[in-house]
Amino acid sequence: MVEFIKKNIFIILIFFVTLFVGFFTFLTFIGKSFIELNDTNLQYLLIANIILLLFLFFYVFKELKKSIKIDIDVDGSKSNKKYITIFALFTLIPSILISIFSLFLFSFALEKYFDKKITTAVNNSYQLAKNYVQDVRNKIESDIIMIAFDINKSGNIYKSEPKDFLI
Repeated sequence: MVEFIKKNIFIILIFFVTLFVGFFTFLTFIGKSFIELNDTNLQYLLIANIILLLFLFFYVFKELKKSIKIDIDVDGSKSNKKYITIFALFTLIPSILISIFSLFLFSFALEKYFDKKITTAVNNSYQLAKNYVQDVRNKIESDIIMIAFDINKSGNIYKSEPKDFLI
């Protein structure tokens, strides 16, 4: 067992780093991380996840290919290939399932993120339109008051000389 760990320490290290970054990304998506969920941080985390996963898969398949090519002995070669293939499948299937789960989680997180952004944009647009209507209403009211004041002030001229008032 110790020999196996020494031989595959790099794969184990990459696995734990990938697992940590994936968990960190999950916490960031749900808003429980110390990193703020914004476009830049999201892009960096996803790129790091993709690079680490691709590197992990590449290295595991490289080791698998190397192990299949090495024939320890003729009698044990078939069973060795069988065990290596079974081990690879049992490590590949959970990885695929985790990837599918991550895609659903990613989709949910993006919907949540953009839903928040769209709600904020709609609320800001509503507030802007409301302020515009109020501003126009105040301006029209002040114009009406000014016209009424001018008419009241010029009421005597209108009564005495209506023709001059129209000019």
